[in-house]
Amino acid sequence: MILQALYRYYEKLEERGESLPGEAYSEAEVSFEVQLDRQGRVLAVLPYTNDKGKAVKKKYVVPKQHKRSSGISPYFLCDKADYLFGEAVGLREACRSGMRELWLKVLDFVELDTEETKALRAFAAMDSGQLKSDLERAVPPDVIKALKAGGLCVLKYAPTGQLYHQMAVLKSAWEQKYASDGETGQESVHMTCLITGEQIPESRIARLHPNIKNVAGAQSSGAALVSFNKDAFCSYGLEQSYNAPTSQKAADAYGLVLNRFLADPAHKVRLNDTTVVFWTESNEPREQEFLASLLQEAPADNREPDREDNVTARIRSAIVRIREGRTFRETFADLNPDTRFYVLGLSPNAARLAVRFWYTGSLGEIGERVWQHYADLLVQGLDHSPSIRALLRELALQGDLANLPPQLEGQMLRSILFGQPYPRSVFAQLMNRIRADDAGRKLNPRRAALIKGYFIRQARRHQNQEMEANLTMSLHEDSTSTAYHLGRLFACLEKTQKDAHENQLNATITDRYWGAASATPALVFPRLLHLARHHISKDENWGRRNDELIQRVMSKLPTSFPARLTLEEQGMFALGYYHQRQEFYTSKSDKQNQN
Repeated sequence: MILQALYRYYEKLEERGESLPGEAYSEAEVSFEVQLDRQGRVLAVLPYTNDKGKAVKKKYVVPKQHKRSSGISPYFLCDKADYLFGEAVGLREACRSGMRELWLKVLDFVELDTEETKALRAFAAMDSGQLKSDLERAVPPDVIKALKAGGLCVLKYAPTGQLYHQMAVLKSAWEQKYASDGETGQESVHMTCLITGEQIPESRIARLHPNIKNVAGAQSSGAALVSFNKDAFCSYGLEQSYNAPTSQKAADAYGLVLNRFLADPAHKVRLNDTTVVFWTESNEPREQEFLASLLQEAPADNREPDREDNVTARIRSAIVRIREGRTFRETFADLNPDTRFYVLGLSPNAARLAVRFWYTGSLGEIGERVWQHYADLLVQGLDHSPSIRALLRELALQGDLANLPPQLEGQMLRSILFGQPYPRSVFAQLMNRIRADDAGRKLNPRRAALIKGYFIRQARRHQNQEMEANLTMSLHEDSTSTAYHLGRLFACLEKTQKDAHENQLNATITDRYWGAASATPALVFPRLLHLARHHISKDENWGRRNDELIQRVMSKLPTSFPARLTLEEQGMFALGYYHQRQEFYTSKSDKQNQN
């Protein structure tokens, strides 16, 4: 399904008339330009650089470059230094011999030689001694060193300034040679292409699939999405990719599309060790922007206006819109909900790629699930829609995602796209971080939102209506959760302490007792209540009011404190604490605006 979806996108590009390499061509990133004179001798080798002198690569459509595995496999008119120069630059002469053989075979299809093709023949036939002399004369040593380090080269005919791979006479010759290589005559063996379903002559089946580049952590030269490199993976006497027969055209097509997506920041995002690629079947940029806005964080200095025609702004204000009662369909009425959406997660595995996840659905389905995700996060005090990364930073030491297990981002994305509960590992990591951080950082709106979202999705999965009813946006005084009311009580005791000392404290009970109070209430709360009586008697301004509040919360609790709380109950404790604190410090007008 993955390769078929990529191939369909290629067909849509063809339908739109976009510039694509034909079946006999490939896209290549080129580092050097080799200039030839009328006699085919090297005049110069020029590295491609930008205005600051930094090496860059230019993208060209060049004669087909099949994936190399081992042995000698030259390319026509665009190749590396070992094939173009061989022994002349201290590399293998056998590679240049292979180049010479291929190039002269292609040139045999030229009906009438021109001065350009004559120069090219002379270059291909030149002996290594003459070539070495020309290179030493025309090319600086640092460029020779860079050539040997790698990088593709194209050739230019210096007298006219025309690139050889763009000359019509050579393109025609190459296409004839390419077609002749694929002629099957009376070939009787055909195989079914697993992408297109067509019957393809065996000679047109891709033996090796294209390299996929720009996947974080993979080899810079690319890695294989489809490969068979051990006998255990093979069946029926078939070798390599013949075990999953795909026409060369279809393989090249999916490789081209996937490599384009991976080279375009608008189509990909990195989630730790996973590179996520996403696309739609439509040509509407706003539909493509929808998922990108979910995955990508806004710049720190973002001042993007909340315009109705701005998809990113609408996503980032989803929390506000949900609070106002607006649905996904109302907010994105200008997008086509039937547009097909695709999300592919890739991770490196040596020279190969592993598919971490694959999701396909309509934009409407994804949109509703994203909207549900934000609705589940909705808590008092959360005034914008956090990205996945912003949420996960709350789990990480010092807010650095590098300190988290690499799989968490991908797991979180999957839970949103599939409408599943958030991973328990996310919840457990968050509770550890809350326990470890000081009072000032323990609970903020994003952390409380994650706790609430985790619980409400668990309740929905298990059809636990009582639990779901307990999970409200703001303070729920009638909650049936003992742990929730213990968190409320802890917030009241903290406020009582702060009021008695007029906020002049080096450390509060939250700094000293949070871990014990949230895990073993029976051991800690009696002592905290004893301290509170002292604080109440000392506070002439707020003591009586705080005492009434403590008694009101105590009335929701059983006669004895629980001996210990589970991790989930500790989460409810934290949510109750957060809600009660928000109730303290939110004005009546703010509450009316949020309800």
